[in-house]
Parts: sequence; C-alpha cells; structure tokens
Amino acid sequence: MPPTARHATSNECRRCSTFCDRIIKPASCLAAGCVFLYEFDDPLSGRRYMGCLQKVFASEIDVELFASAEATRAGFGAVKLTGTPLRRCAFEIEQAYAGTAAEGPRCSNRRFFDLPDAGPDAIRAFDLRDGLATA
Repeated sequence: MPPTARHATSNECRRCSTFCDRIIKPASCLAAGCVFLYEFDDPLSGRRYMGCLQKVFASEIDVELFASAEATRAGFGAVKLTGTPLRRCAFEIEQAYAGTAAEGPRCSNRRFFDLPDAGPDAIRAFDLRDGLATA
C-alpha cells in the first residue's frame, strides 16, 4: 500500500516551529444551546451519541461518557475542528509544539487566530490593500 500524503487543513497551521490547531470544547456548544448540536440513539448498541450538523467537529460523542467526564474536574476536553467554524463557535487555538526555548514562538501566520475567511458565517478582515490600484 503506498504511503498517503498528509495535507494541511484550514484548521491547522504548520508555517513555523509553533504548530497550531483550532480546537473546540463540545461542552461550550452544549452550554450555548447551539442549534446545530444533535443527538441520536444507536439502535445496535442502545447508546446515545451527539455531534455537529455543520461538521465543525466530526466526532460523534457518547453522551453518557461525555456526561461522566464533565462531572469530573478536568471535564471532557476539546476536539480538533474538521470544518469551518461558525461565528457562534467558541473555538480556541492550541499550540501542539512550541519549538525550542532558544527559538521562541515566532508566529508567521497571525491571521490563523481569526475566524476563517471561508464559510457561511465568514467575515473578511478589512484590508486597505483591497481598494488600492497600482499606478
């Protein structure tokens, strides 16, 4: 079987020594009462699962295990974004690798921390260069 190439998505940045990923805590979706959060019962196992209709995160999470994890001090935690976040999504940036102490974190993609330009809820950042004409 040939090796598969791994392609970067819009939810990860590998431009510098600080590898960053966009993540979201499903508990924040639940707390916000997100209309795109769904639940379904699996007829084979009898377990209930929840997920995101917009596929902001692709995981389908066991509701019972989620509730028991949320009851602990640590909580359920976060999952990596797989789709474009909506304005309502409380996503965060996680630095997966901070490089060496001598290098220090030098971000070369500061726009990665903003809401992406693509997607139905996208808000393009104001940029004066968009209106300039070359003479």
